Amino acid sequence: MKNISKYAKKIFALSLVAMLTVGVFTANANANLKVNQKDREGLKALLLQNDNSKIAEKLIDKNGKQSATGRYANATPDGKVQWNVEKEYKLSFTDAEGISKNITLDGKKVSFPMEFSVLGQKYAEFANVDFSKFKQDMIPIIVENTKNKMKMLITGTEIEKDDILIALGYKQKVILADLYEEGKNSINVGIDINDKKIMGLLSRVWGMTNKRDLKINGIGVGSTFNEMYAKFGTPGIIKIVKMEKSVYTIVGYYYLDKNANLWVAFFANNDKIFINKKYVKTKPNVITEASIFCYTNNK
Repeated sequence: MKNISKYAKKIFALSLVAMLTVGVFTANANANLKVNQKDREGLKALLLQNDNSKIAEKLIDKNGKQSATGRYANATPDGKVQWNVEKEYKLSFTDAEGISKNITLDGKKVSFPMEFSVLGQKYAEFANVDFSKFKQDMIPIIVENTKNKMKMLITGTEIEKDDILIALGYKQKVILADLYEEGKNSINVGIDINDKKIMGLLSRVWGMTNKRDLKINGIGVGSTFNEMYAKFGTPGIIKIVKMEKSVYTIVGYYYLDKNANLWVAFFANNDKIFINKKYVKTKPNVITEASIFCYTNNK
């Protein structure tokens, strides 16, 4: 169990970096896929598309003075967890079973690992990307499907290789990618470069609205930490990152199922979102980003 804990911390570190940075890597492509390396102007244009500047109304504290009370409180009703206190909890990895159940995208159940085509046929072409050739010195890179104008932005490297992880049977090499369509971030995915299948989904980009609606057992963007707690119980970790103008709180859950597959879910609140050249305050302890990963045991 100690080794599993070590692995979970590696996953948390990867996800934290991915949530706090925007970096892009490389790809090999077929005839319909155009790859631009070191394309900083393309990256800027992609992130500043008009539809990316829209924030979900359910996240905004319109007067900027909403109190952390009721469902938005800083503490759980039983007082066992405080969302504004950074802490690592010593729990069993079989406690948070709920994060492995009823994962939906736009109201439809999905499971891992999944093909790109499950997201829709317009995403299917990205399965032809050769993720194995990623090099950090080629960033930023944007992969475009010239046929339907879908774009992929890679935002994270694989988890570092570790003999303990391999011995435990977790052999995924994971990268994170943002998918864009029609001027807006669609959904973010975790990809296993070994088989080019999706093993995780992320609803993020600093709380801005995604086109696709990700929910983990009914909990997603717009839910509160206390509603999350009522569904999943005590988290494994609370991490608080204090930035110059905002506070970023990330809550992590881990679950090891009967097949030794490791499920990892993260729910985050960014208390101020920088958009349209100003900071917009969000409601206290409301989830602005959610993600779910499934690391399969290959023994």
